[in-house]
Amino acid sequence: MSSKEENSQINVEEILDKINCYFGFVPKIFQVLSENPPALKAFFDKAEIMMADDSLPPLTKEFVSIGAAAALGSAHCLVTHLEVAREFGATDDQLFLSIIIGASITETTALSQSLRVFEEFKEK
Repeated sequence: MSSKEENSQINVEEILDKINCYFGFVPKIFQVLSENPPALKAFFDKAEIMMADDSLPPLTKEFVSIGAAAALGSAHCLVTHLEVAREFGATDDQLFLSIIIGASITETTALSQSLRVFEEFKEK
C-alpha cells in the first residue's frame, strides 16, 4: 500500500473531533500533526489508550499531566491541562498543588544530580 493510500485511510477529522470532545479545543500539537496523518494517528492512539485506561480517574490523570507540564516548563501543555482539569471540577488549590508537586520534582532532580557531581568533585 502506498503512503497516499495509507493516509487516505486515516480519518483525520474523526481524530480531531475526538480530541476536541476531550479538550474542548484542538491543541496546537494535534493541529500540526494533522498535516501528517500517520504521525497524528500514532500520537493520538497512544494518548487515547492512556485516557481510556480507567486505572486512574480522568481528573487524576489531569493532575499528573499538570505536574509533568510544570516540571518540564511546558506552558502550552500546562494551560491545556489546567483548563481540562477545571472542566472536570478541579479547584484552584488542587491545580496549584499539582504545579508545586511537579516543579518540586524537577528541583529535586536537579539538586540530586548536582550534589552527586559535587560530591565526586570534592573527592578529587
